[in-house]
Parts: sequence; structure tokens; C-alpha cells
Amino acid sequence: MRLTSRPKRKTFPLNVIVDGKRVLVVGGGAVATRKVSLLLEAGIDVSLICPEATQKLVDLESQNQITWKKRVWQEGDSLGFSLVFACTDDKHVNRAVLDDARKNNVLCCCADGNWAEGDFTTPAIARFEDIVVAVSTSGQNCRSAKDVRNSILDSFSTFRESELVVIGTSDTLLPSKKRAPYHLPGSERAILGKMLTGIKGIREFFILNTCNRVEVIAMVEKGDENSISIMKRLTGLDKLLEKERFLLKGYEAFRHLVRVAGGLESSLLGEAHIVSQFKDALTEASGFGWAGPEIKELGAEVLRVSKDVRHEIEGLLHVAEIDQIAVKYLSVHGGLDASTKVMVIGTGMVGTGIVDALSSSNVPITWVYHIHKKDEKENVKFVQLDDLENHLGDVDIILSAVDSSKSVVTPSMASKVLDRNVLFVDLGVPRNIDPYFDDLGHGVTVADLDDLKLWHRVKTGTLNEVTARAESIIKREYAGL
Repeated sequence: MRLTSRPKRKTFPLNVIVDGKRVLVVGGGAVATRKVSLLLEAGIDVSLICPEATQKLVDLESQNQITWKKRVWQEGDSLGFSLVFACTDDKHVNRAVLDDARKNNVLCCCADGNWAEGDFTTPAIARFEDIVVAVSTSGQNCRSAKDVRNSILDSFSTFRESELVVIGTSDTLLPSKKRAPYHLPGSERAILGKMLTGIKGIREFFILNTCNRVEVIAMVEKGDENSISIMKRLTGLDKLLEKERFLLKGYEAFRHLVRVAGGLESSLLGEAHIVSQFKDALTEASGFGWAGPEIKELGAEVLRVSKDVRHEIEGLLHVAEIDQIAVKYLSVHGGLDASTKVMVIGTGMVGTGIVDALSSSNVPITWVYHIHKKDEKENVKFVQLDDLENHLGDVDIILSAVDSSKSVVTPSMASKVLDRNVLFVDLGVPRNIDPYFDDLGHGVTVADLDDLKLWHRVKTGTLNEVTARAESIIKREYAGL
């Protein structure tokens, strides 16, 4: 309930051009301090007249930001100014300032009960860079004006420049056993997404979750490190070491996404399945309302550039036959000589190619077959698949290329290879050698199909050429965005 009514005045908003003009503030209290602060924010040349002032005004004068005459106001002081603010705690002095300003044709604002007799009022101002919004209630409710101003200030985040941020981890940084707790099935992505939408500095985002990576890709207000820290905590990635996760911004983030969508960050270089996973993640984010125009445009650009990358490097991704690569790999890592005993599991095209390639090395070969036994060969001993375990203890290298839905070398056979420096080369899809052996140690080493292909590309320089061509395209396209 209002006990008294405030006068109401018709007003018209103006932007006063203040370049080269001087403004006078009379008074040195809290009200005068607020007015001076607003004027300085606008870049105005401010003069102050009062015998005493707040510490903030004292500091401003010592920093040469205002001119201060340390005395009481006198008649004629308004002369030569463009605007005058009467802000003393004496209504009679404020009225005298107003009358003097009128006499000298200077517009005056009274910051007390005389306001309705003045020439203008100071609205509640919301300022963001070159954007200025003024809110007035024609003198009726200053509190409401400030509330609206504060609401506008909150909305200014829309105009702040955003920055691309990618945070996550992948199989290149974290082994699968340690990475598993950070992966996000659909229900957990929905929960995380709901929490991320509550972070003011995060405008839009999507979540890329595959068998070998989990990433949050977001448009974040530039410089908002607090929002990024919250992203780390919500994903749990803050618990990882720096070397076990990545945090990328700007160009580095865009470059990473193009490499991911282009298959250059995949276990099998150049694989295409990641493209559909990337698109599915964007669709999911759009459906939940996480992604808006910025993320949609980003996704389209990443897919476009990654497609250009794929077209540029597709000719480089052709490799020699896998049996040839396997034998070359063994010559480097297995130490092939006449004393090296090799087991080849499988009599199909790959297994036969390996045995043929090894024949010239004069190494003793144990060739394991399931149904189709090949013709007798010099230095080759044939063993049936069911009898495989009984011969594992006699060999130094085991290459397996069997078309089987389950492992043919199982954990129960581990005792046959422990502490003997045995190398497994698994060319099966799915795996022929049980993953149990991957981290077994005790002299046991395992290389799979992807390891061999990657090794071959590095060895032949193909990987370097692929990377160089991809980098050139990414830099060129990013510069044009």
C-alpha cells in the first residue's frame, strides 16, 4: 500500500552526445558517487563540487579521473557545463543548484524531492559494450526500473562472443578399463544434458559417446572458465590426470572435431562409422533442445570439412595385403631367423599368404588347421585346431587369422606362454586372441589388426602425409569461417 503518491512526469528518452562536453556533480555522498560512476562509464568529463566526499570519490580524484573543487556550492558554478546533477543531502541547496542552472540555460537533474521540477531524470541503465538500455517508470517506481534493468543485464549474455570448447577423453589417452566409468549411455546423457543446460555460460552443446571416446562439445561464453570447470566436474573428467583427458578451444577444438569426423582419430584410420555417430549425437542434442543454431552450423561445417579431408586422403589409405604387412612386422618385432618358431593359425587366404611369405625365411612353422589341411610343405608341421593348446609351449610367435565368432586362444592356455617372450599377432575380426592376453605381461605381447595397419602407415610415411594434407585443409577452411 502506498501512503504517499509520487508525482508523475511525461518523459522522452534521449541519448546525449557527450563528446567534448563537461558535466558537473554537486555533492559528495552515496548518491553523488553513483552518478559519478555512471557518468565515467559513459566516458564523460566530470567535475565535482563539495567540501567532503566518499572514499571512492577521493580515489577517483587521486587517479585524475575527475576534477574536484573542495568547497561548498556557489551561485554561478553551473556556468559552462552541459549538464548538472544536484546530489547534496540538503534540499534547499539542491533547489538553488537547479535555479542557477536554469538561469544559465543548463539542464539539471535533482536527485531528491526536487526531481519533478528538474529537466531530466537518470534512468536505470544496462550497459554492455556499445549496447545501452535505459529503463524508466516516469518517476513512479525506481525499484521496478532497477529490476527490469537487472533482468536486461542477465539477457546480455546472448550478445557475448561464444567460444567452441571440447572436453573429453579417448582410447589414445585412457585404456578401456579406466575409460569405462566415463562413458555415457542414453539415460546418463539425458541427465548430464539437463544439468549442463542449467549452466548460464554454456549456450549450446552436444555429447559424442562412442566405444572409444566420450566428449562434450559446447559453445561457451568466451572467457567463462567457471562454466568449463563445472563441465569437468559434471562429467567426472576433473578426476583424471591432465594427460588422460583433453580440453580444447577455438581452432584446436575445431581441428579435433574434423579429425574425429574424418576418421583420423579412430582406431582404424579413415573408418567411416564415426560419421553416423557424429550425426546421431547432433540429432539427439537437437531433440533435447541442447543444440541451437550455433551447434547446428558447427556440425554442418565439421562434416563438410571432414568430407573434404576424406576425399583428399582416400588414395593414401590403401595398404598392402595384410599377410605381407604381418611378415614385415615380424621381421622387425619378432626377430625372425632359423631359430624362431612360428605358429600360424588358419589355412584361409591370409594364413596361406603368411606361410608362403615365411617359407623363404627357413623358419620352422606350425600350421594349425580346422577343416582344410593344406598340402605338405618343407619346414611346416600341421596341427589340428583342437590340439592347439598342446603346441603353444613350443613356439615363439603366434599369428592367428581364423574366421571365428569366439577366441581360439583362451585364458585357460595362458600357462603355456608365460615368461617366454611370446608375440601374438591377432589378424582375426572379431579377435582370435582373447583380450585377457593384452595386459597379461610376463613376456607376452599382443598386436592386433589395427596395430599392424597403423605401424605400416607410420613406417611407410603414409600417416605423416595424411596428417599434412588434412592439416592444410582444416586451416584453410577454418580461416574462411
